[in-house]
Parts: sequence; structure tokens; C-alpha cells
Amino acid sequence: MRTLEFWFDAPVVRIARIVIGASAIITVLVNIGIVASLPEGLDLAEYFSYFTNLTNLLAGGVFIVSGSRPRARLPKWWDGVRGAAAIYLALTGVVFALLLADSPTVGTITPWVNAVVHQIMPILAVVDWLVIPAVVRAAWWRPLVWLIYPVIYLTFSLVRGPLVDFYPYPFLDPRLEGGYERLTVSTGAVVVGFLIGAIVFDQVGRLRRRVAIDLEELPSPS
Repeated sequence: MRTLEFWFDAPVVRIARIVIGASAIITVLVNIGIVASLPEGLDLAEYFSYFTNLTNLLAGGVFIVSGSRPRARLPKWWDGVRGAAAIYLALTGVVFALLLADSPTVGTITPWVNAVVHQIMPILAVVDWLVIPAVVRAAWWRPLVWLIYPVIYLTFSLVRGPLVDFYPYPFLDPRLEGGYERLTVSTGAVVVGFLIGAIVFDQVGRLRRRVAIDLEELPSPS
């Protein structure tokens, strides 16, 4: 009888993960050409200053690596990377839906690109995290590690913003109405949201691993 572990590493699953990862990366790269063809043109530094683009590239790489090798041959810390990609993409979708969906700049995004990076990839990353359990038990501080990347991103964007006169998202721009008071509230809400999301994803990942272990230990039907 084939075990659950076999199905988590089944060729169809691994191929699907590689295809998903490649699709995310190709979408971000193809969009460079699309943006370059617009009247405003392309500023590559600005393009890669968007959390959405960076995170989809990261998640795409994670999907490809996850599908290219058997789970047992990946580093023990790899599940932490998977979880990070999932939480970053999930909250990318949430932040977009809550704070950015009505932004005037959304109208300039090609619809299919917008769907891939803000909707499809976040959903697939969450599904991957929910369906395929972690191999090893995680340390208690995993959610805090997951928070490092978004905090660095926010800090970098706020420091870089006045130097180049560009902020990737309206809620990061202190020049808009409300100034730094609004900025403090909005960025604080994003950080708290990331922390809560990281804790939830961490607990869900732990529960999923326990369920997988319990199912593996059930006696085989005679």
C-alpha cells in the first residue's frame, strides 16, 4: 500500500510545483516587457521595488526547488522557506485586496498579470502549505523569522523613498494626505497583520504535520 509520503512526492505533484513556480517567474519577467511598452516606460529599479514582484519571484523559486527534489533530500530548514513564501504571498493578496485594489495604478496592470501575482499565486501557495505537511518539527520562533523579510522591505522602502522620490505603494508614501501619522498607522497595521498571519500559518503548519503523522500511524486495512 502506498503511503501518504509517496503521494506528497509523486511525480505529478512535483511537476505541478515546478510548473507553478516557473509560471510565477515567467509572469514577472514577461511583465517587464509589458511595462516597458507603456507610455510611462520602465524603471527596472522601481519595478523590482514592489513587494509583489519580489515575492512572486521568491515563491516561484521555492516551488521549483520543492518540486525538483524529493522532500527527504531537501534541507531540514526548507519547510520554513516554504512557509515564508506562503505567508508572504497570502498577505500580498490580502493587502492588495484591502488597501490597493482601488488604487488608480491598478488600472495600468495587465489583467492576467494582476490575476497571477495577486490572486492565483497566493491561493496556490496557501494550498501547497495546507496540503503538503512539513518534514520536521519547527522551532517556536519560526514566525519571528518570517517577519524579518517584510520588516526589512518596509524599512528599505521608507529609507529609499525620499532619496529617489518614489514609494512603491500609497500606504508607504508620507507625502499623501495624513502624512507620517497615516504612514505610521498603515505600516504598523501591515506589520501586525504579517505577525498575526505568520503565527496562524505556523500553527496551521504544525497541525498539518501532526495530522499527517497520525494518519501514517493508522493500521493498514486488512
